[in-house]
Amino acid sequence: MKKKLICFGDSITAGWDGSRERPALTRRLEKGLKWLIRNAGVPGETTEQALTRIDKDVLSRNYNWVTILFGANDSSLHKGISLEKFMDNMTIMAKSCGSGRTILITPSPVIEERQKGKRTNGRISIYAEAVRRVAAETGSALVDLQRRMLEKADYRPMLQADGLHFSSAGYDFLSGLIIHEIEKGGND
Repeated sequence: MKKKLICFGDSITAGWDGSRERPALTRRLEKGLKWLIRNAGVPGETTEQALTRIDKDVLSRNYNWVTILFGANDSSLHKGISLEKFMDNMTIMAKSCGSGRTILITPSPVIEERQKGKRTNGRISIYAEAVRRVAAETGSALVDLQRRMLEKADYRPMLQADGLHFSSAGYDFLSGLIIHEIEKGGND
């Protein structure tokens, strides 16, 4: 029986890389893991909205691992959820999914000049740090996407022209980090 991964998140999880095929993240994870991948990403969503559907989209399903990637909308200037509420919501999700089967992912940096009035890297960094703390407090695995992208000499090619959503290179990078974390965790 094939193992199963649920990817729970916002538009970065649900997103396409410009192709008309299934979600880019789903395709790459299926190819790399040879598992069944269920993409439960909803564009534009915050953790508040995610909590209303976690039972239906994640908890009622059978899975070996679940990834949780939120923060781009929660940290935004136009939709923003308070840092405290974001941390509470991420903690609820991580505990509900089970620490031994959950991978929390920090929100990625943006190209600020293309996100003027919407998102700043300073604010995203604060929310990324909150995800790190929640992972440590709940015993969840962590993919520190924000930090890993900032380690690159230039992360901008990983993003589309809007400065937020992922390009094909961005999905290659993200899926590689997820696959590495799963293989390291050895969850059977």
